[in-house]
Amino acid sequence: MYKGEDNIPQQRLPLSKKTKDWKQECIEAFINISSHGTSERKDYLRTLYDYYNGVIEESDYRYVLKPYGKARKNFPSKMRNYPIIKPIIDLLLGEKSKRPLNYTVTVKNADTVTNKELAKQQTLYQLMEQMFVNKLNEQGMETGVPSEEVELPQHILEQFERSYVDSRAIHGQKALNYIMYSEEIYEKLNKAWFDFLVTGEVYTQRGVRGNEPFYDILNPIDVDYDKDPDIEFVEDGDWALVRKFVHASTIIDHYYDELNDEQVLKLENPENHDMHSFLAFRPESTNADQNVHRSRLIEVVTVYWKSRKRIGFLEYMDPTTGSVEEIEVDESFRMPKELKEQGANLNWMWVNEVWEGTRIDGDIYVKMNPIQNQRVSLDNPSLCKLPINGRKYSDRNARNISLVSLGIPYQLNYNIYKYRLELAIARSKDIIAQFDINMIPKKWDMDKFMYYVEGTGIAWVDYNKEGVTLSPQHQSVLDMSIKTIEQYIVLLNSIMEEWEKLSGVNRQRQGQVGSYEGKATSQQAIVQSSHITEDLFRKFGRLEQRDLQALIDYSKEAWINGKKSMYVMADGVQEFLSLDSMEHMESEYGIFVSDSGKDQDKLDAIKQLSQSMVQNGVPASTIAEMFDAESFTEIKTKISSAEKQMQELQQQQQEAEQQMQQAQLQQQQAEVENENMNKEKDRETDIEVAMIRAKVDMMKIDAQVDKQQGDQLVKERQTDIQASAANESARSKRGDASAKREDMRSRERQSAADRQSKERQNRESLASQEKQAKENKSSSES
Repeated sequence: MYKGEDNIPQQRLPLSKKTKDWKQECIEAFINISSHGTSERKDYLRTLYDYYNGVIEESDYRYVLKPYGKARKNFPSKMRNYPIIKPIIDLLLGEKSKRPLNYTVTVKNADTVTNKELAKQQTLYQLMEQMFVNKLNEQGMETGVPSEEVELPQHILEQFERSYVDSRAIHGQKALNYIMYSEEIYEKLNKAWFDFLVTGEVYTQRGVRGNEPFYDILNPIDVDYDKDPDIEFVEDGDWALVRKFVHASTIIDHYYDELNDEQVLKLENPENHDMHSFLAFRPESTNADQNVHRSRLIEVVTVYWKSRKRIGFLEYMDPTTGSVEEIEVDESFRMPKELKEQGANLNWMWVNEVWEGTRIDGDIYVKMNPIQNQRVSLDNPSLCKLPINGRKYSDRNARNISLVSLGIPYQLNYNIYKYRLELAIARSKDIIAQFDINMIPKKWDMDKFMYYVEGTGIAWVDYNKEGVTLSPQHQSVLDMSIKTIEQYIVLLNSIMEEWEKLSGVNRQRQGQVGSYEGKATSQQAIVQSSHITEDLFRKFGRLEQRDLQALIDYSKEAWINGKKSMYVMADGVQEFLSLDSMEHMESEYGIFVSDSGKDQDKLDAIKQLSQSMVQNGVPASTIAEMFDAESFTEIKTKISSAEKQMQELQQQQQEAEQQMQQAQLQQQQAEVENENMNKEKDRETDIEVAMIRAKVDMMKIDAQVDKQQGDQLVKERQTDIQASAANESARSKRGDASAKREDMRSRERQSAADRQSKERQNRESLASQEKQAKENKSSSES
């Protein structure tokens, strides 16, 4: 069989010629290509992780520790690591964990606009139907549908343009939310961010495992690939492979349906494993690991490459519609005679197709076939993507760099100057007094002499020693302090400042603010610092977007029979996922990830307004939900909902105030009416009192009249008695008596007339008082 450059088998072959031998040769060819220079790259990447973890490489300090070819022993200093790289990396890890990952799922199908227009028409029809029902109800016709308040059509259209979302996009959003939480994508992306900062490389694997989409972060040491120089992402490259060392149990978990009994038994005693290939078992390690020979790790190499396949495009006349249709057929298709007679046309072309294959323990080959989900484009059938994705930070026309690699020279210099500083401190002594040893008094030893020197501060001297001539000039003072210690400290601070300036993480960003720095100065320093590191976040964000796009694409294959599940969002809300397999398969989704840096700035700005919002009446529960939100769009929704609730509350308060005012007015009216009633009652009482008084007066008058009448009767009786006596005594004087009786009768008549006149006057006075009381009552009512 013909093999191309680097012994890669020919890829432009029909499927019938891609035999088992061809598949194994392809796998071996790409593995052999990958082995060129791999060990050097792995050692370099491991060194970057060592620098982050603070592991000392003696070769880096050989020129300091062995300046003349020999090691210095018994020195009062030791080369140690004083980490200045790790705090910078850890701060960026913390910032990434707090940055929101805001993604939006849209539908890119050609019928999206048509569905939107149909939905808009349906909304307008419902609006017009409700308006018609309301009009009929106003005219008193029985429609059976209650009247509802409707908005103007123009306002409805504007609101529709702002809020319309395709139902397929809603299902896609829920599907991606489910994958995010089931696969713990947030945690895995933070792990990938760590690799990106340390090595400047990040690699991920997306696919389907057990009818569920999966997402793994790959160790940069295990990945190799090849792509065009102008291509940024590995998924668009030509081939990629993953070389891992795992135990037999893990292999059986992943490939149980591909292995036979003999192969499973062979994994119990692997033959081609490499004890030194795993990160923990390094051959150059000075301290041998006691667990090295207990290792049962087995090499598993999975290769993905782009091969070629032959597809055809059949053009034929649809007898139903009369239009020309085009469908895609595979290489096994043979045009029927009927279609050929109808003038159908078949065009063949070769396009790319992603294949996969796995080699276990050097001679076990499994899963050698095209991958199920090719992730092809509807516009370009040859455009397909690898399941492995990744990128480098800065490898354009140069060797890739990372934040850790940029910090290595500063870390080395910092450790060296710390080493020098420790030596200087060891050499530095205090001011020393120099005494002649012969000055110690006779019969004293050194301990006794030093005891009195330290205890009393007096050095006793015996100048009369025999055979010894002492001179006061033999005493002197030596200054053995080292003046370079402060210079080393200045150099260490200078190295730290240069490293912080290069990394973009200055001391203000780390929370170290000077005592004389104002708030504006510190904020400006933090903003300028974030501009340097924003390129790291931006490049990693593009990888996140492509990986989310891949996960939603692979879910079509995983959930080919549909999907029903339930998951819980971060805010505790339960979401239900129910996908129709055909609708999900036929939807072409697009993933858009917003700028996390700008979103974080907006989140911080809106959260700073929380206190003023509370003071202006926003409920505290809404503020708490704002702090729990991870996207600015979610916060805007919550604020809009809170504003709507506040408007409804204000409207309710206004209605309550109006009702209260109306109740107060009614109460005032009731009080006025009550007061009028009380006044009316007072007037009626006065009238009744006046009438009672009038009756009392009438009764008094009647009593007087009765008394007068009684007195008159008594007088009349007395008169009668006297008349009778006079008649009896003076019968003889009848003429005189008759005249007297006539005179008496005239007097009685006069007396009766006088009584009648007085009674009439009393009645007129009582009538006049009643009339005056009624006039007073009518005037008070008016």
